[in-house]
Amino acid sequence: MLVDLTSIVCGGVIDNTVRSTTKLTLRTAHGKEEVRLSIPGDCLGDIAGCRMVFERVGTPPRAVSQQIQLYRYLRKLIASKTPLIAGDITFSRRQPSPHDASRLSNILSLEFFEGTEMRVLVEGEDFVCSEISLPQWECTRAIENTQELLNMSALHDHVLANVANFRGPGLNMLGKDMPGCKWDTVLNCAEAYMAILPSICHKYMTDHRGVIAEAFVLDQLEFLDNLAADAEHGYDLTLTHTWSGWQVTDFMDRDAARRLQRAMRTRLFKAVARLISVIREHITSHYERYRSNSAVEQILSVFAGLISHLLATIMLVHESDTSNEPVILRRAETIALRLRELTVHARECLPQQASGQFSEAAQGILHELQNIVH
Repeated sequence: MLVDLTSIVCGGVIDNTVRSTTKLTLRTAHGKEEVRLSIPGDCLGDIAGCRMVFERVGTPPRAVSQQIQLYRYLRKLIASKTPLIAGDITFSRRQPSPHDASRLSNILSLEFFEGTEMRVLVEGEDFVCSEISLPQWECTRAIENTQELLNMSALHDHVLANVANFRGPGLNMLGKDMPGCKWDTVLNCAEAYMAILPSICHKYMTDHRGVIAEAFVLDQLEFLDNLAADAEHGYDLTLTHTWSGWQVTDFMDRDAARRLQRAMRTRLFKAVARLISVIREHITSHYERYRSNSAVEQILSVFAGLISHLLATIMLVHESDTSNEPVILRRAETIALRLRELTVHARECLPQQASGQFSEAAQGILHELQNIVH
């Protein structure tokens, strides 16, 4: 889980004057007390060995309901006995300015981990360094390289822990009426990686070794082997900051990836793609209209689960194992039932044109669903 505290922090102190320990003080926008933490590990080279005071420029953001959870997390963090682990702590992380995408800004990036499951961030260009001491110990390039590797390993462990604990809509909707199969678990694991992928790509988007860092953190050992082979043939890996072509099949073994690709070429999944297009056109592209509509959110959640169930069912059909037939039939019946229920809900909460197209696309899925069980 990623906890971004940026919106509630108005300043603080990063003290790394003692080697291998970073003392962190955070002042919150609406808190009465400072948060003080001691984290094993060092800052990166620009502020390693220093004591630095940082402040938010301008007034802090207005308190909103989402911030309540952040304050609750801070209170739990202070009382927690879970070990803290340093991540990248620097005041010279480079990222495109939100005000001018063509300009790179140096920003505060404060990252640490609570155990392996929680990644905590405070970062952005709204912070300035108001005071910094001289370094109290020398951070050599070797020391900084070691800290960077430790930080990457901590993020790698965080990714694996979150993937292991992830339960997407497909897995959550399994039950007596929807018997599970091995492909549900395979798809859930790949979905977990895709869910965490944007935050990893964002972190390394301007790092000259970003493509290597992404592959390591995402546990893509085969990809790293291929990069090593490219390097042996003279390809300069620093020319590409990140690999923007990650796909869901990258997070499966080769057999599962081939089966998924085959499933996505079927008439049934093409019918599913038509309903996805309808939802994108009439619902997700109108986020403001439906942001607080719980009925629409329920439609999206259930449909996301049905996509996983459909793909897993098609992959099960392609195994050509007659012993799977009772499970395939039961899954198809449940998918059909839930899709009909979604169509009714769509009529109740969507405009007529949108609900009509939703119903038409759903009928196409139901028609193709009958074909795979007969």
